[in-house]
Amino acid sequence: MTKAIEQQLIENISVILKKSLTADATLADLRSKEKASFKAVFTADSPFSSSADTFQPYVEEVADDLLKWQESKDQAQLIALVKKIEQLFTVLANFEQSYN
Repeated sequence: MTKAIEQQLIENISVILKKSLTADATLADLRSKEKASFKAVFTADSPFSSSADTFQPYVEEVADDLLKWQESKDQAQLIALVKKIEQLFTVLANFEQSYN
């Protein structure tokens, strides 16, 4: 069961990575047109410890969390990781919908 969960997490992070690269390119374009001036993708009360105006640092944080979970197999770490992945999927989907 753990292997199936691990594989699903890796697949989800891979999808998020691809979507985030596209989103970050769109953000760079919007900034060049002075249409994106926010300081962070997620608010301070989000589960992320990262704070950035692009998606990449959040993807890196999720990848790091995956590695930590793979070492520990801790249930609480897994739950926190899944919540972060869900938030990234939601925000990326909303962003894509807004700019496509």
